[in-house]
Amino acid sequence: MPPEDELCLLLARGELPAEARERALALLGGPLEWPRLFVRAKRYGIFPLVYAGLNTPGFPGVPDSIHAEWTKVFRLNAIQNELLSKELARVLRVLGEAGIPVAPLKGTVLAESLYGDAALRTCADIDVLVPQRNAVEAFHAVVSSGYQPEITLPRLLDLVARYGKHFVLTRYDPLRAYTLELHSGLYWGGQLERELLEKIWMDAGRKSFYGVPAFALSAEWEFLYLAVHAAQHAWLSLTWYVDLDRLCRRGTIDWKSVNQKAQWLGWEAIVRSSLAVCRALFGTPLDPVLGATPPPRVSRLLSPSEFQVPSENLFLLRLLNTSARKLRYLGIRLLVPTPAECNLVPFPPSLFFLYYLLRPLRLACNAARWVMQGAWRSARRALS
Repeated sequence: MPPEDELCLLLARGELPAEARERALALLGGPLEWPRLFVRAKRYGIFPLVYAGLNTPGFPGVPDSIHAEWTKVFRLNAIQNELLSKELARVLRVLGEAGIPVAPLKGTVLAESLYGDAALRTCADIDVLVPQRNAVEAFHAVVSSGYQPEITLPRLLDLVARYGKHFVLTRYDPLRAYTLELHSGLYWGGQLERELLEKIWMDAGRKSFYGVPAFALSAEWEFLYLAVHAAQHAWLSLTWYVDLDRLCRRGTIDWKSVNQKAQWLGWEAIVRSSLAVCRALFGTPLDPVLGATPPPRVSRLLSPSEFQVPSENLFLLRLLNTSARKLRYLGIRLLVPTPAECNLVPFPPSLFFLYYLLRPLRLACNAARWVMQGAWRSARRALS
């Protein structure tokens, strides 16, 4: 492994045991390509943690230009997260005053609970979860507070509330644009996850965020959500795996309960896979109750050529544990119109039914394009 990658992984762990600390100091004392370290830390999505790790010993050997640039990026991230925290509090207050139960997901709340400082994690938007029965009501509440919706057609709003898992809305102010994902589902949306969401809300507890009362997922459901999210977005960023590592080390998880939930959902293999990656990257301690999965090679995990994004629909299909539910999910994804079709062709409301024809046609065109691109790449490799 290149020393820059190894140092990134060590510094992202925060407090290090003696042996790992000595290794990090040895790497800092050796030859390093500082621009490469900077680029890799940003690419992996862990640059705030690496910056904090370098700050502890006083940035030994870091060139002034790299130090200045890194400090600038770190401070901008801290300011952005501060603004996101204040906006999240505003959204929670709006929904709370409307009498809608709401739980924040990921973002600055997760940063503060796992790292003790929102500045130590990269965050891009705001995610909140509301019960499915309150989805449309919550949508109108945040629109009334100044958010602009991606969806304007009433029939499409009903479809997303019934079959989708979130609404995307944006609010603009002089400082920045805030993107809000208003979730009524976590994975598939609609009735496909009704029973799952009932259990999640049943285990949720009341908690105050930035002085605003709301709900928080239990430690076990938060772990499962992050484990699946990490696997779903594998190779986009190491942020999710660092989150999992910190969550495991925090010591608040009932692993027997996690194992029971994973077995009920049929997610044992996915959970073990995510934990195996954490173990390989950060030495995460694993509870034997979950079983073991052979760890992947770290060099493969960090190789740019291996950064792949699995198809979201195919991945989510794996999470369903019966053939009937898989077929229903495929039918919804293939036939039910989405905002993408409505933005592509603006039919008048009287012709809304045409979107049901446009949806499979658009998917077929995308599939044909992907096949042609794959064939073209294969032909170029063969010719070269």
